[in-house]
Amino acid sequence: MDGSIIYTIILNWNGYQDSKECIQSLLQATYKNFIIVLVDNGSNTNEAELLENEFPAIKAIRIEKNLGFSGGNNIGIKYSLEQNADYILLLNNDTTVERNFLEPLVEKILQDKHVGVVAPKINYYSEPNLVWSAGGKIRKIRASGFADYDKIESQLNTKDREVGFVSGCCMLIRKEVFEKIGLFDENYFLYVEDTDFCYRVKEAGYKIWVTPKSKIFHKVNSSTKNNNFLLPLYYTTRNRLYFVKKNFNQYLPFSFTYLTAAMLIKSVFWFIGGKAKNLKAVYKAYKDFQIDNMGMTKHKF
Repeated sequence: MDGSIIYTIILNWNGYQDSKECIQSLLQATYKNFIIVLVDNGSNTNEAELLENEFPAIKAIRIEKNLGFSGGNNIGIKYSLEQNADYILLLNNDTTVERNFLEPLVEKILQDKHVGVVAPKINYYSEPNLVWSAGGKIRKIRASGFADYDKIESQLNTKDREVGFVSGCCMLIRKEVFEKIGLFDENYFLYVEDTDFCYRVKEAGYKIWVTPKSKIFHKVNSSTKNNNFLLPLYYTTRNRLYFVKKNFNQYLPFSFTYLTAAMLIKSVFWFIGGKAKNLKAVYKAYKDFQIDNMGMTKHKF
C-alpha cells in the first residue's frame, strides 16, 4: 500500500442505528489510512451531532434538507476533494464491512492508473452467504445497470473482473474521475444515479472492477422501504427513462417501449394482487419524466 488517504463518505437520513453499526464496523478495518465523513441528509433529529459525539474521529456535515443520494454524496465528495483526498469511498450507511475489505480495493486501484472505480462483493446482511450485488453490465434497451445477484458465494466467480456497472452502495473512486467527469447527477435524487455515473466513467476511458476478495454486507433498501415502498418504484421508473434520454437518446423509443410493455404486464398482476397504488406511482413517474420534473418528488403515495 502506498499510504494514500481515503475519505469514506457515509450518508445518513433518519438512520442513526444503521449508521452507528456501519461506523463501528468500519473503525475495525485493518487498513487505517482513511477518514470518515458522515453527511446527514436532513434527518428529523440531531443524529449528526449524536454520532459525532459518539465517534469523535469522524467529520459530520449536517444538511438542512434531504438532497437525496446524489446531492448528499456530492456534499461529501466536494468536502473530501477540498481536503486533498486521494480516493473517495462511498459506503451506504445500512452496511457493515469485513475488517480487511479495504486492502483488496486499494490494491486493485493502484495496479492501473486507468482503473477509476473498484467495488467489493456485496452480500445480504440477513443472509451473509448470499450475494446481493457483484457488478454487471448496463443494458441500454432496459435502461439500467444489472449486476450478478442472489447467488450463493460458491456459485460466483471469485476472480477479479472488469465490469460495466457496480452499485453505488460501495465504490472506491479515484479523485481524478470526479475532476474529469464531474459529480453525481442530482436530477436523479435517488436510484439509477450509480448507473449514470458508471456509464460516464466508462465513456471517459476509465475501467471499473469488482474484486470479490473484498466483502461487505447490505441491509437492502432499509431506508426507503421502511418509509414508503412505492418510492423505489417511482424513482427507478422515472430515472431509467431519464438515463436513456440523457446519455443515448437514440435508444429512447426502444427503451420507452420496453419499459412500457414491462409495466403493462406487471400492472395486471398488481391489479389482481390488490396493489393498485403501484399503478399510480408508475403513472406519475412517466408523467414527471415527460414534463422534465426531476429531483425530489413532491408526490404523496
